[in-house]
Amino acid sequence: MPKWAEIRQDWQRFTDAAQPFKRYTRFTHDLTDFPRPERRKLPDPLPEVAILTPCKNAAGDLDLYFDLIDALDYPKDRLHLFMLEGDSTDDTFQAAKRGLAGRRGAYAGAELIKHDLGFEQGEGRRNRPGIQHDRRAAIARCRNRLMRAALATGATHFLFIDVDMVAIPPATLRDLLEFDAPILAANCLLQDTDRVFDLNTFRYERPVSDRMARRFVVGGLYQPPRGYFRRYPDFRQGNAIEQVHSVGGTCLLIRRDVPEAGVDFPQAPYQLHIETEALALKAADMGFGSFVVPQVIVYHGWET
Repeated sequence: MPKWAEIRQDWQRFTDAAQPFKRYTRFTHDLTDFPRPERRKLPDPLPEVAILTPCKNAAGDLDLYFDLIDALDYPKDRLHLFMLEGDSTDDTFQAAKRGLAGRRGAYAGAELIKHDLGFEQGEGRRNRPGIQHDRRAAIARCRNRLMRAALATGATHFLFIDVDMVAIPPATLRDLLEFDAPILAANCLLQDTDRVFDLNTFRYERPVSDRMARRFVVGGLYQPPRGYFRRYPDFRQGNAIEQVHSVGGTCLLIRRDVPEAGVDFPQAPYQLHIETEALALKAADMGFGSFVVPQVIVYHGWET
């Protein structure tokens, strides 16, 4: 039977109540349910937050990036800025250095880390399955380096923000902090659309089975088609906060006690996932839930 005919058959059997496909073996992980965090009033003084951003070949994005950070409705003396640049072939390092230097004194801190890894993704789109293991392992290393640096500050939360975001509402950080969730993602859409950009933030609709997973394991990672038993955040559903089984890193808030407990961004496949996806799975195994606020919306630039 052709591959896609098998997939359609499985899909029908999983979704048709008249023919439930009850026999499966767990391939990756338990889908643990965690209590939803309640919205709370922010404490006074506000928590210290470290904003962490890895960047590569991003010289053209930095002016807007710094404008978005500066526009956040949050006291600058409660924010630590950390950027990590590596392997750029343009002026990213110097541009980031200038941008951070101009903000020292206004912010609690502003630090630039140089961390070359030697990874080159080559020609083509960055979401090609064949490069995801090496690509995302490199990103995980960068995120872990940033988080280790931030742990040396008094920050109680770490906010990862992509360097190529195009819109972040000023209230975003406050809105996320109100829930005090261990791991909390904003809902990242593609600019000028209602389409979810960050497809790494999702909830599995059922446990992944051997039969489901085996077709889509590439480079040790489970890489199914978009939406294959994964439900993405939908701001039209009206839920204040939702649990997810995986998170993306475009706009991601992590509470300090999570990395202090030993949760990091896995650099090797963890239950067939890696980097931010594996972070959420590892956190769940250690008792920390991951969540998304569907109506806290940020926008990413067009896919490349």
